[in-house]
Amino acid sequence: MKALLRSLPFLLLGLLLLGLVASATGYVLRQLDLLPPASLSIAAGAPGSAYHDTALAYRRVLARDDITLEIIETHGSGENAALLEDEDGADIALVQGGIPLEPGSKGLAAVQVEPLWIFAQGTVPNDPNLWGARQLAAGSEDSGTRLVADRIAELAGATNLESDATLPLGGAAAADALLAGEVAVGLFVAPADASYLKPLLASAELQLMTLAHSEALSLQLPGARLLTLPSGILDYGHSRPPQDVELLALVTRLIAREDLHPALVNRLIHAVLEVHGSEGILPADRDYPAATDLAVAADGYAAKLLADGFSPLEAYLPYWIVAQFNRVLLVVLPALLLLLPLLRVLPALYGAILNRRVYRHYTRVHEIDAELMEHGETLDAARLRTLRAELDGIEKKLLRANLPNSYRKQAYTLLHHLDYVRRRGDDLLQANHG
Repeated sequence: MKALLRSLPFLLLGLLLLGLVASATGYVLRQLDLLPPASLSIAAGAPGSAYHDTALAYRRVLARDDITLEIIETHGSGENAALLEDEDGADIALVQGGIPLEPGSKGLAAVQVEPLWIFAQGTVPNDPNLWGARQLAAGSEDSGTRLVADRIAELAGATNLESDATLPLGGAAAADALLAGEVAVGLFVAPADASYLKPLLASAELQLMTLAHSEALSLQLPGARLLTLPSGILDYGHSRPPQDVELLALVTRLIAREDLHPALVNRLIHAVLEVHGSEGILPADRDYPAATDLAVAADGYAAKLLADGFSPLEAYLPYWIVAQFNRVLLVVLPALLLLLPLLRVLPALYGAILNRRVYRHYTRVHEIDAELMEHGETLDAARLRTLRAELDGIEKKLLRANLPNSYRKQAYTLLHHLDYVRRRGDDLLQANHG
């Protein structure tokens, strides 16, 4: 306990200095915007849509690092892209390939392919010009499906695919209507693992169509490519589909504002790889996530993470430090340069404090010794006894002083000197006053 009490001033001083350095470092971190925001927003889609489900999956991953993801519900990719341009809109957005983006945004990753799935009740021609007056569901306004349908209608001259000739249903609502027989043909631009596609793919009543002249359309539809769904991939035992199906496909892109914090980029790529990293039923699923097919400038840090993986330093340091290591060094190195001299000064300062407990008495001992030397022969007995009592008092203070053993040498040296002065006074008292 005594050792702890002796060390207490040193500990308090050290803690004070460390606190000052930590406060200064924290202030600089905030000024340089090194600490990441605790939340961000994503323009996703309507509840039940593939994009909204993806955003929910991202939210669960980000929550592990105490990052809150606000999901902005939208009608689809068109609105998502617009919210990136809005100053009060979204920080990031899921945007379908082929939808143009304004300057001021950057691509984090192409996360997955999303084919154009066309399901029909019964036997329906694969040329949209021959669908006649059949009831069609081709996505809600501003949805990715609606934008693709409009483009195909324009390219194929299929007026029955135009928005005013189709039902504004998309996602789960369109799937339910198709299964209920309320529509004859349904169009969906969605990843293969979209929840509302599962009952459609499993239904023996629905035909999964290859659109006529798919290759020609893929060359004219911005951001599109042609994929093959292999025969039997859905149900090998029942040969579903019975033959290969060619699908027009686009790529889902995760797009961000240019000023998105690099630490958030780090966590988002973590989420993307976890959510989209498994292989799907389409061979092209193996190509994503990637930093290709973005149709916009890629974020350099995101592209590096996708290509090279994450730094092993993440096992030892907070992610936000690793994500901006060079910038953090600009703060940490000056702090260390300031802290190291302070740490060197602390022992000397501590020693000076302890030494003062001894050396502050030397002045008075020296004054008494000088008085005895210069005026000792003329001092009366009362004065000599007063000086001796004062020396005795100093001795008691030194013996009671709370000093570590390494500093007691100075105390005993002073006690030796004090005893020498005290004997001089005793000799004068004995010689002059018997």
